[in-house]
Amino acid sequence: MNHLKKIEDRVISILKTNVDARSDDMMLYLLVCNSFYSNENSVGKMPFEVVMKNYKELELPHFESVRRTRAKIQSEHPELACTPECRKARKRMQHLYSNYVMS
Repeated sequence: MNHLKKIEDRVISILKTNVDARSDDMMLYLLVCNSFYSNENSVGKMPFEVVMKNYKELELPHFESVRRTRAKIQSEHPELACTPECRKARKRMQHLYSNYVMS
């Protein structure tokens, strides 16, 4: 639970300072990972395969934890919400996924 609070603290800080991260989960994830990685190099400079295969050893949060945390924060803090275009796209994708699951 403490780890989730740490993720929440990082996500809210990033959403407050980076408008692009509010609408782009991959950008948000990169920034969160960079904030967790305590080395002089950023995660963004590592090869993708290295990050994906070693995220536990690097002590990086799981992507889905960051995404769910972002959704929770944005529902509680409308001032940190994504753009209207992004909101429509997310709603459209939610509908498509619901249909996919039901089929």
